[in-house]
Amino acid sequence: MKVLIFTPQFHQLGGAERSVIELAVELNNRGIHTDVLSMYESKDKIIEEAKENLEANGVPNVHFLGLKVNPSFFSIFKAVYKLRKLVKSEKYTVVEASMVSPSIISILSFLGKDVRTIIGLRHVYKEGRESSLQHRLFKTISSWNKYVKYYAISEYAKKEWVKYSKVKEDDCLVVYNSIPKKFFEAKEDRDAFRSELGIPKCAKVAIFVGRYAAYKGIDVVFDALKSEVYKHNLYLLFIGHPDLDVPGTDQILKRISRDIDSEGLREKIRFLGVRNDIDRVMASSDVLVHPTRTEAFGRSLAEALAAGLPIVATDVEAVPEVLCGTHSILIPVDSTLALKNAVISILNKSSTESISLLI
Repeated sequence: MKVLIFTPQFHQLGGAERSVIELAVELNNRGIHTDVLSMYESKDKIIEEAKENLEANGVPNVHFLGLKVNPSFFSIFKAVYKLRKLVKSEKYTVVEASMVSPSIISILSFLGKDVRTIIGLRHVYKEGRESSLQHRLFKTISSWNKYVKYYAISEYAKKEWVKYSKVKEDDCLVVYNSIPKKFFEAKEDRDAFRSELGIPKCAKVAIFVGRYAAYKGIDVVFDALKSEVYKHNLYLLFIGHPDLDVPGTDQILKRISRDIDSEGLREKIRFLGVRNDIDRVMASSDVLVHPTRTEAFGRSLAEALAAGLPIVATDVEAVPEVLCGTHSILIPVDSTLALKNAVISILNKSSTESISLLI
């Protein structure tokens, strides 16, 4: 068996990208030759460094289709030809693709071919919401190739995909996201973590982990907690990268930045960018806030549970499935009041526990 993991990119790792890259590394660790293919070009120092990191972690080959960001349909059909040629020359027997564009290219590439194509559903697809031209094409061709199978990262995501695409239920399995062992072994490092960021040792820390995207509810986090940071000696840390391709994200980030400056919150509310020590950050923080508006799984939720970090998240789509049986607090979508109250209750509880330990 020889596997090709086809992903849009691997240098800015959100939850979906991290999962597929970890899949490639783990398959190679288990003796299954697995290469990685990016949709885009390699002409960037950051991408070259990410490629070298993949190779250092055991991925034998990293390929590039050479597409531009937001490719035209003509470019996509050129990519179909390139992918067919690559799979034939390298003799891949299985192609795994996640996200819409790689999925479309993969399905079209192997029509009438016996290349096993596995499509990962890491998004919730709903009729009337996923209505772009790309989504409509994905939906239309999803049942064209009998060799294509699907896996969804939650029961909810599977149920909605079957309803949306009319694909047979037996052609879609549920494979929950896995997370690295290090999150279960994460060690609390509160004082050192705060010292590195110039945060007082006695301060509370709330974190958001994920894409800075409109659908993730970053505006809800900010609006709910900006008035509480001084009242509760709280620091709000955003960890991740901006996804400016998502409509509304750029406007939200600009508005938050203006408000931070005008209200004197730059010290208390920070955007830290991408970090490689999320396990340590989670073990050293007080609460994870995850007020997403849509969610097929929520990898950061599973990571926080493993690290023992309390969670406040929206009661939406697959979130209740992931947090079922835990002490996490679920709140309505877009409720800044509910988010604020839930976070304060967790901070007050942790303060009470700290005092009781001192007594």
